[in-house]
Amino acid sequence: MIEIRWNADWDGLTNQKQLEEILKVFLKNLFKNERGLSLYLTNDAEIQKLNQQFRGKDSPTDILSWPYSEDELDLDFPNVEDTDEVELAGDLVVSVERVRKQAEENDWNFETELIRLLAHGCAHLAGWDHEGNAKEAKEMLELEIELLKKVGLLNIYWVFLGFLCKKHKLLSNSLSTNEMQL
Repeated sequence: MIEIRWNADWDGLTNQKQLEEILKVFLKNLFKNERGLSLYLTNDAEIQKLNQQFRGKDSPTDILSWPYSEDELDLDFPNVEDTDEVELAGDLVVSVERVRKQAEENDWNFETELIRLLAHGCAHLAGWDHEGNAKEAKEMLELEIELLKKVGLLNIYWVFLGFLCKKHKLLSNSLSTNEMQL
């Protein structure tokens, strides 16, 4: 089960059925068993409150994730009722304002940035992390690139003289070209 919710102001913002199918592809490639999730599209003010509450960071962010596991307590927000059919991987919350801003910065459309962030968030739900060290960050990014390829987003990242870039934006100069076999 995939549940997608958003503020009424954003009706028609994106194709809900297409997002559901993309999320199913990501989850199928990240988990052995069928999984579902909850996606909530919100604004900077609301995601900033959640970021402060759950991460102690008083600033808006692009995406937050809450993975579920059998031994974790359910969070209050956002919440989807468990079903007997599909185990939930977790919850994702995305700031539409951040998506718009980052899409413009990266010189691509809203949907591309949203899908890129959803690949990132789903990887977090599957237990991947990029904040521990450069090796983990590289492995998680490689996974995200593979997920994006599976839904037809090819070549949004590229390597230029050993620097990983999003189109024209430098992401990291800590990895050599030999390390970046993308």
